[in-house]
Amino acid sequence: MVRTFLSRAAIVVTVSAATMMDAAPATAQPQEGTKPPVPHEQIISANPFGLVLRWWNVEFERKITPSSTWGMSGSFLGVDGVDFASVNGLWRYYPQGAALTGVYLGARAGVYHGSDAGESHAVFGAGFEVGYTWLLGARRNVGLSLGVGLTRLFGGGEEDWPGVLPNVRLLNVGIAF
Repeated sequence: MVRTFLSRAAIVVTVSAATMMDAAPATAQPQEGTKPPVPHEQIISANPFGLVLRWWNVEFERKITPSSTWGMSGSFLGVDGVDFASVNGLWRYYPQGAALTGVYLGARAGVYHGSDAGESHAVFGAGFEVGYTWLLGARRNVGLSLGVGLTRLFGGGEEDWPGVLPNVRLLNVGIAF
């Protein structure tokens, strides 16, 4: 009786699996929720509004696969005699399979430098980010990007540094090529 039950269960599982696999779309076909790839390989962007506030950033991002990119970013913030700068390497994953456009999840790591009243300190930081990039225009070469994230700071032996810094891409405007 147990053998009959197991045989019938095996048949049901086999038929169910075959039915589900037959109904699944082929991987070469576009699936709902994905975006068509963009013809560009890289994008350079900056925050033009930050210049008014002495807060600027610039980024370079380049495709490495159809769904991921690597890049570099630099930023500067000056407030009340305190200057803060950073240089980071970054990696971003675009889950919809169209690198440089849409939702991205990323990781970043770099050097953070702060100076105040003649003293300066540098520390290492690593963190994550999430954001969205739109490529607009007839050639899809004008980029607008928003994003947020957190970076954990390590080393430096400086107690005045916060343990975690926010990453904010208020609005980057760029050109894809």
